[in-house]
This record gives sequence, C-alpha cells and structure tokens, in this order.
Amino acid sequence: MIFTGIAAGSLLFAATPYLFKLEEFKPYSRIASYLGAVASIVAASLFIIVDIGNPERAWLFITSGNWSSPMFWDFIMLASYMVISIIFTRQLILLNEGKIEEKGVKGIAVVAFIAGILVTVTSFVFSFQVARPLWNTPAQPLSFLIAALVAALASLMILSHILNKSGYIKMPIGLLAKIGKLTAVLLCVELIIVVAEVLIGLYPGSGEDYAAFIWLVAGKGAVGFWLEMVALVTAIVLLAKQGTSPKAGVLLGGAVIALVAIYLIKSNLLQAQLFNPLIILPGAPVYGGITGPYVPSLLEIGLSLGIVSLGALLLNLGFGKLNLGTTVNARKL
Repeated sequence: MIFTGIAAGSLLFAATPYLFKLEEFKPYSRIASYLGAVASIVAASLFIIVDIGNPERAWLFITSGNWSSPMFWDFIMLASYMVISIIFTRQLILLNEGKIEEKGVKGIAVVAFIAGILVTVTSFVFSFQVARPLWNTPAQPLSFLIAALVAALASLMILSHILNKSGYIKMPIGLLAKIGKLTAVLLCVELIIVVAEVLIGLYPGSGEDYAAFIWLVAGKGAVGFWLEMVALVTAIVLLAKQGTSPKAGVLLGGAVIALVAIYLIKSNLLQAQLFNPLIILPGAPVYGGITGPYVPSLLEIGLSLGIVSLGALLLNLGFGKLNLGTTVNARKL
C-alpha cells in the first residue's frame, strides 16, 4: 500500500506543474516521475509477489486474471503506472534537453494525473469486503488518496534533502517548505478521517465494530494506535510551523514522521479488523490463537529490507545515468 501510494502520488506531483503552470516545480518533475516509475513500482510489485507465497506463479496474473477481482484491478494499475511513468520520464528528459516542446508533455501529464487519482482502486481491495466493516466504508478511497499524496510528498522531501546535500539538485528551502505545508494540510484531513472513524465505531457502545475499535484504542492494539496519533500531530506541527526562515532539518524530520504515521494508519487498520473477525469459524482458533498486535518475523524484515534496498539501488542508478538533476554536478552522482 505504501509503495503504491508513493508511485501514485509521485505521478500527481510530476504532472501538476505542467497542468496548472507551477513553473517553480517543473525542474523536479523528472525526479518524481522516475521515483514513481522504478523504485516505487518495483518495490510494490515485489511485495505483492512475496505475499502470494508462490512467486513462480505470478505470471498467472496475466494469463488467468479475474476481471471481477479488485486484486486484479490493482495489478492492472501497477502495470499501468510503470508504463505511464517510463513514458512520462522519457518525455520530461527530452523536454529538458530541448528536443521537444512543452506541449508535447501535456498529453502524458493528463494521463499521469488521472492515473494518480485512480490509486483509489487499491482501496477497493479492502473497502469492497462487506464482511470487514472497518474496511467497508466510503471513507477508505479518500483515505487512500490522501495517504498516497502524503507518502509521495514525504518521500520527495526526504529525497530532495539528500540530493540537495550531494549537489545533484538545488531545490530552494522555500519550495521544500511549501511542500511541507501542503503535506501538513493533507495530514490534517487524514487525522480527521481517523478520528471520525474511531468515534463512529465507539459511539454505539456495543457490536462487532465497537469490539474492534476498543481493541484498537484501549486493547492490545492501543500502543500502535496512540503512536499513530502522536506521529500525525507531530508531523503536522513540524511541517506546518515554518516561518520566514524554514529549517531543512525540521522539514526532514517532519517528512520522516509523516511516513511513519501513514504506515501506522494502514497497519493499525489491517490489524484491528484481522484480529477481530466478524464471524468466528468453528474449529481451531483463527490465526493460531494470536490476538495481536502483529510483529514481523526476522525473515519478513529481511525480505522487506531487501525489496526496499533494490528499489533504492534502481533509483540511484537512474540518477547516475539519466541526468535527472538540475545542476552541473548531476552527472557526477
């Protein structure tokens, strides 16, 4: 979910300057588009393949896809993101080299913008499950879109900070502050959604939804939930409170905490429902009697680090070969 969100949000960020004439952000669209094209899509796809359990059968997604399944829709979206991002990045590179005019980019920018908004398709994998009331709400598509934008903007802020330090780009601190303030606004919307869902779930005082939310806010999932709330508020404060002289370190810290907050939101949402099923089946206890919270095994942590590292490697190779930067040192990274 996180890496699909980064890909979608990166497409939106890359397309917006060319659709709404935001000139100051145009030099950085190439980096955003490439981030979505390679690092994010590769990581998201590999996490899905690992989760399948039989990676050698992933080709069946193509030959035997079920068109009525939201999981298949999500696969189509990921494949589309890869194609759109590669084309968009190529067009932006040609534009930067003066080989095409800006009007040659606007068509693919429109497609990229629409594709970014359609990240809501990923939410259907969860919100269409009527037997899981915590997921089966109309707020989930909006929450996924907001989370995608926050994840992408936070990742781009972190990446821009690193690339500024290396001399690969020279993004003014003022632009980073603007991105930070936009991220803070989006986090406020996400905070409202989270609080509203919790209050709606707790208000009846009984029922399956109530039991799941009690588990989340006062039971075994409470540590993760309150960490989520602290991370949300902290990120909002750090990113929004930027005066006339914003500080790069504060923006970096806010971006990192924003990513942590988005991760916790999605992780807690999954666990609260999975560990509180609507129907208890007869027989052995579901999940072997585990009632959460879930902690990844060392094998899972290792696989995750390997996938993220591969995405980072591909990102770095692209910076070195495609000259995506804005300074004379871009070719030296």
